[in-house]
Amino acid sequence: MGKFSTSGRQAAGSIVKRLSKVTRKLVRLDHDKILSALESLGRNQADVLFVHSSLSACGYIEGGPATVVKALRSWIPETTLLAMPTHTWSYPRQSEEAPLYDSQATQSLVGTITDFFWRQPSVVRSLHPSHSLACHGPASDEFCHEHELRETPCGPGTPYERMVLTNSSVLMFGATLDSYTLFHTAEDSARVPYLYLPEQMTLRTKITDGSVLKVRSWRQNMGVPRRFSETVDWLEQESLLFRRKLGKGELLFIPRADRLHDQVTKRLRQDPLFLVAGEACDEAARI
Repeated sequence: MGKFSTSGRQAAGSIVKRLSKVTRKLVRLDHDKILSALESLGRNQADVLFVHSSLSACGYIEGGPATVVKALRSWIPETTLLAMPTHTWSYPRQSEEAPLYDSQATQSLVGTITDFFWRQPSVVRSLHPSHSLACHGPASDEFCHEHELRETPCGPGTPYERMVLTNSSVLMFGATLDSYTLFHTAEDSARVPYLYLPEQMTLRTKITDGSVLKVRSWRQNMGVPRRFSETVDWLEQESLLFRRKLGKGELLFIPRADRLHDQVTKRLRQDPLFLVAGEACDEAARI
């Protein structure tokens, strides 16, 4: 009976995936439809636009990642820096040496759009071995500078901190707030006790002269489940986030990352478990 039940669940899961794929192809999006949805959010005048993305969440996009990137660049001024996460989480397994992160070769593990983006001409990718990001536009080199020398992936001195200290906006293109990296920056600012594992790790990154740099870095403790997506209604009520439908998915737009950061950091200082999932609060409180 147990085997049958497992087999049945697997078959049902396979059917759901096939139906989702078929439905996605029925909802077709092109450059103009994507740009129209973006423009409905108003003109983006931020110095930086940071984009989390899912290629398939909104439907079938004609032209794939290139269409999305073109629409994003059409929406923002030429003076705005376009940035995307290109995380690789190049951590060691057990007692093994950490895999070598190569900014010119290592695949981004946070979506097809991000992996396409960093490979484009004139795009600069940071050298941090676990939480790299890619940028295109003015001062890209400066924005990514020395990310690999920071002891935390998203904390002080990183490009992520720069975003919450400057005029930056964030777009979740079909992605949910579960992937909102800047929540970790707020957790770091508030010094929540559960954020990092108790010991630093030695990571490896290839630097510009081809040599290998060993990086001592704290690893985020993802064994503590978060409730990032559950904050969306609160953020919308506070006018820190705006929603727009796009195909079968939606866009979540945060026009001022600094204001959201300040609000979330304030809540975390009052309640360090604010972003922790309910079932994990007792465990996180003991850390």
